[in-house]
Amino acid sequence: MKNSLACYGVLIASALPFGAQAADMPRIAPLDVAVQQAATDWSGAYAGVNAGYTLGEFGTFTPAAGASTSYDGDGAIGGFQIGYNKQLGRVVIGVEGDIQASGVDGSTSLADAPTQSDLNWFSTLRGRIGYAFDKTLVYGTAGAAVGGIESGTPGGGSEDQTAWGLAAGAGIERELTKNLTLKAEYLYLDLEEKGFETAAGDQNTEWDGHVMRLGANFKF
Repeated sequence: MKNSLACYGVLIASALPFGAQAADMPRIAPLDVAVQQAATDWSGAYAGVNAGYTLGEFGTFTPAAGASTSYDGDGAIGGFQIGYNKQLGRVVIGVEGDIQASGVDGSTSLADAPTQSDLNWFSTLRGRIGYAFDKTLVYGTAGAAVGGIESGTPGGGSEDQTAWGLAAGAGIERELTKNLTLKAEYLYLDLEEKGFETAAGDQNTEWDGHVMRLGANFKF
């Protein structure tokens, strides 16, 4: 019995220094907390610039001739965007508006009358929802669109109309620094048909297309 008690005493005495050292050691944060601390905070306002290219199609109908045709309407674009995000865990929701200068144009001969059409500008206001992977955000977006369509007969004058429509697409955004991000985005735009008075008579023209652009945002 005395030998057993002596052994227990030696074990306890030996363990005390290690227990004291363990108490002094810094605690290691749980893995999920460490990941959250390292993750980018996407919440807040931002503004930026973008540039890209649009592949689209004009559709024109001449009621008097009962003829319709479609023709390519492509061109470069560039503009500005502004928005706001709110991060809820890994989910990021927000709203974004943009305005674009557009070099989209196209031409055709409809019922023996040449027609020139242009999309001079467009703007969208969209909701965004995405999922954050630390410094990368993948998102979908959809909302309203509006654009300025010009159509007419070369040499015979043209008319401008404002057309409303819809926009939807997806994108990916990557943080470079605390305040600077880069993004790549695709949008599909569909603008309504508008009536134009041209030298060839009344015509109805619409446009829809695929917008591909790169952009940079500064987070405030």
